[in-house]
Amino acid sequence: MKTALLGLALVASLPLAASAQTTQAELLRRSELTGARPSGASAAHARTATAARRQAPASDPVQQHLLQTDVNLAQTSADQLPNFYERFIGTTRDERRQWSYPQWDAAGQVLARLNQRYEQVRTELPLEERVRIRSFQGEFHTLRGARSVKDKLDE
Repeated sequence: MKTALLGLALVASLPLAASAQTTQAELLRRSELTGARPSGASAAHARTATAARRQAPASDPVQQHLLQTDVNLAQTSADQLPNFYERFIGTTRDERRQWSYPQWDAAGQVLARLNQRYEQVRTELPLEERVRIRSFQGEFHTLRGARSVKDKLDE
């Protein structure tokens, strides 16, 4: 019963949760998910964030854990990306219940690096793989949002 109520509350609160998230970071996350390009001041912030992500070492322990391998994403080929997204979301599914907010943020940074490489090579991927990757991206944001809603309900 409690699970059903939690699920119902989650579904009912998604529109509210989405509209309440108007921070700069959330706007950047939304543009990464949809593939939109930020403009104006957002573009400058996005360039700064992108440069910081590019400088992330290939041996990032969080990335290594989430992707289950040590890889330089900037050098990853298009055909390797779907597998990395699948590993990423698999680890997220398995561990999400124990994650704190900083762990969610670290996972979000790894996803942002994956998304950056995806944007560079997506035209090399078949449509089925692009759709699959987009579903993994959406699932991560859904799981993250569900965690936030669950925490609000538990308060």
